[in-house]
Amino acid sequence: MNFHIHSTWSDGTYTPEIIVKEAIKRKIDKIAITDHYFTQKTASLPAKYLKMYVEDLKALRVKYGQELDIYIGVEIDFSPRTDIDNLPDFEGVDFLLFEYVQDELWDGYPLWMLLKLRKRYKQPVILAHNDISKNFRDADYVSLARVMESDRIGIELNTNYNYTKLDMPFYRLAEDFFRVVREYNIPVSVGSDMHDDLNELANVEDALTFIQELKLDENFKLFLKEVEPNER
Repeated sequence: MNFHIHSTWSDGTYTPEIIVKEAIKRKIDKIAITDHYFTQKTASLPAKYLKMYVEDLKALRVKYGQELDIYIGVEIDFSPRTDIDNLPDFEGVDFLLFEYVQDELWDGYPLWMLLKLRKRYKQPVILAHNDISKNFRDADYVSLARVMESDRIGIELNTNYNYTKLDMPFYRLAEDFFRVVREYNIPVSVGSDMHDDLNELANVEDALTFIQELKLDENFKLFLKEVEPNER
């Protein structure tokens, strides 16, 4: 399964249908298309096309739903590059990925701003490819986990090479944090941030292994439960 994939709706190389067909070919059970919502950073989905995006993915769900589960997500650049004050309600979207939260290198807004914004959304909210060990280096992990649990914010294990240091994924550099996470009701998702290499569809094995190693199974199950669309 893979819950972080980009298509031609934003800056990906492949159409959603090509991605779905490839996932079926590779016997992947669950995928989420999570295209960038409107940002100055990259090619992205403008507000006027959001409804079309959702309807396109819902149509694929009807067409291929007997062969795999298809989820609808968006990725939000949580920085001045995005008009955060005018984000829509994302009706029909199953979950929201927020990238660069508290990431000074990418001008990311602080977590407290996300906590304020989070109240607007019923969907699961996930911190995408966050370098916890750097972005929250001064935080008490127990206090951070309590805040994330109370505000229903989850975290992603992202296997893309762009989110590594010395060949180590960000999540493996934050094992102490995840040992705390497993004691709280914090959703944990997995994804590869696929853009242009279909082989990345199946590149989540290390994240799934990490879930087993750190005993995060219940956190992962919580994500799967919360992200499930109402119509299924």
